[in-house]
Amino acid sequence: MRILFRASCFALISFLFFTCGNDQRDIRDYYFPLRELTDGLVYEYRDLHYDSLSPDFWYYRTLPTDSAYYFTKAYYQNDFVQRQLYREKMVNNGILIQDLFLFETDTAGQQLQTRAEILSANVFPFEVTGNDELYIYQIKFQLPSQPHGSTSVLINRRFSGDTTYVYQDETYPAIQFEVLGSVDQRDSILGDIEPRFTGKEIYAEKLGLVYYERSYGQDAPSFHHQLVGRYPMSELEDQARREWE
Repeated sequence: MRILFRASCFALISFLFFTCGNDQRDIRDYYFPLRELTDGLVYEYRDLHYDSLSPDFWYYRTLPTDSAYYFTKAYYQNDFVQRQLYREKMVNNGILIQDLFLFETDTAGQQLQTRAEILSANVFPFEVTGNDELYIYQIKFQLPSQPHGSTSVLINRRFSGDTTYVYQDETYPAIQFEVLGSVDQRDSILGDIEPRFTGKEIYAEKLGLVYYERSYGQDAPSFHHQLVGRYPMSELEDQARREWE
């Protein structure tokens, strides 16, 4: 779920279905509990193998309107500064991203905002018909630190079946997706690179995203993040206050 642009990442039209049958399974209960997140919760993720790595903090909140449910995701690193902000919309057959804003801090300490271009909006399907379906997410952006280039992030998700997940000593029914993707960085001065990655995402019933991994291949970075806590934004603010004092 994170756009990885520590390689630098973490989009959008409608869901593409490549299926060979008509039997559909409803998996919407495995996405985040949208109707329970109107007050918002922070989800804290930590790497499964490396305790020394800094955590990822995601603040998830539902914004219901008369016409639709909107879902916002704000991403913070361990400096408690917002790096990304997503706005998603719930439609009949799934979740589509509407907007993505990326933030960088300049030399004066001011945050600069960049709005990404959404090329393919698929975030999460509500119905699947096996593992032959492909859900394509793609965005493109140019950060202030990229005056001579741009970055495109492509993620292909494929439903891979049922599993279970243990969170805080309780076992939850869960589903998983296989992930294939790339981060295409174009720069007229520095040159072009296109690292590719594989991964997996697990969504647990009544919790949402509980695990995500990304691997860039042999001798390259890999990340295996698991959910370790959920709490109100006030608790994250208290952590930041203690850190900054």
